[in-house]
Amino acid sequence: MGSGRLSVRPLYGASSVEEEADAHPATPRKKHQSAALPGRVLHRLSAVGSALTSFLSAERRLAKRVQELTQEPASYVGGLVQNFVGHVLRGGAARHPTSTDLLQEIRQMISSLKGYLCESSELQDAWEYGDLEELDLGSVVEAALYKCVLKPLRDCVYGQLLDFHSRDGSLQKLRDHQLTMSRQSLAELGVTASVPDAPALERIQAKLLQMHQAYSPKKKEAQLLKACKLIYEAMNHGTGEVYGADDFLPVLTYVLVKCDIVSVQLDVEYMMELLDPSQLQGEGGYYLTTWFGALYHISNFQSAMVTRQISIEAQDSIHRWQRRRTIHHNQHSRRRSQDIFYVSFQEPFANQKAIPVPAHMTAASVCVICSKKYGVSNPEAYGLFLVTDSTSRLLAGDSRPQQIRSASLKSHCGSSCFVYKLKGEESEVPLEGDGPTPAQEPI
Repeated sequence: MGSGRLSVRPLYGASSVEEEADAHPATPRKKHQSAALPGRVLHRLSAVGSALTSFLSAERRLAKRVQELTQEPASYVGGLVQNFVGHVLRGGAARHPTSTDLLQEIRQMISSLKGYLCESSELQDAWEYGDLEELDLGSVVEAALYKCVLKPLRDCVYGQLLDFHSRDGSLQKLRDHQLTMSRQSLAELGVTASVPDAPALERIQAKLLQMHQAYSPKKKEAQLLKACKLIYEAMNHGTGEVYGADDFLPVLTYVLVKCDIVSVQLDVEYMMELLDPSQLQGEGGYYLTTWFGALYHISNFQSAMVTRQISIEAQDSIHRWQRRRTIHHNQHSRRRSQDIFYVSFQEPFANQKAIPVPAHMTAASVCVICSKKYGVSNPEAYGLFLVTDSTSRLLAGDSRPQQIRSASLKSHCGSSCFVYKLKGEESEVPLEGDGPTPAQEPI
């Protein structure tokens, strides 16, 4: 990526097929003999196609299974997803102090769901048939969760982002500076390469529209890279020179000044916060931060010339964002998704809270945390229950909820949910694992 240029690579090994064809030239004397060569080539292509079809079929099965789980309100995953989506749609998004807090909450939910699904047995039926050694389970689950979580939330989230930034004045400042810079010459914008002509600009704007309409941050990133490729093609069109990354930023600034800059600003923020940190490496992450730098410069435009490099202030903002995303990702990885415990209040899948529960923590200690989170005035009257389709059982104070959850998942006993609620006549759950340990804190 030293030159900053995007390259297009062939998807399949077509060159190796061509080499095989060159090694066995057809005999011109008999036309029917040429059919033998295509037969070999077609056989090889058929084998490649079958492997690809099997691979894609496995991905589809996994994605479909994830979607089925999220659509079952009585299941653990389905209850979480539907409760969370409903919470956001009912006004939960507006209660966040900043747009970053809103997007971080959504990202945390996706990460927790992905970790849970990848480690649980609930996806086994979808992938146990067939050879899926090359399948990236995490990426397939992540993409499926985008559809289950982000698709129903997209319009609501964008409405909140627009509201946040309209109230803080940042969008108006961006529009004002866009208008000022639109009156500047190419020299004043610092452009030395060719810029997109009207047809090329329309194609770029079409990619940006597709980017804005997508709900998946990964698909948005793909459209952003396509727009970058079109910009590079315009820069190098008919000049006889090859322009690279150093010349890209001024031309990108020119393009942004000509586009729906507000939508692009919201899209960039959406991608920067909702993409998994592992997806922010390489070409996609590089160009995403480049677009952020260009938008930052426009928003804070003061000088008569556009710098040919991302400003120090923008770089500092990018570094702080990278540190925050990295720290959050590392903390989540260390804590592991299986330590995240979702507890409902009074009713299954109602008012759920995410609680870090290590394997050694007892039900009594979890109840202490729940009493504080839910603000109950008489915690001694409440207990932690394992609720399934047909039962509701009170956990003993010295039992370990993580062991009980693990046993419940392995038993395939149907949907289950942990509920913090008033005690009744329910029976206690037998202890699992190594036996009782003293409660860390009294209820």
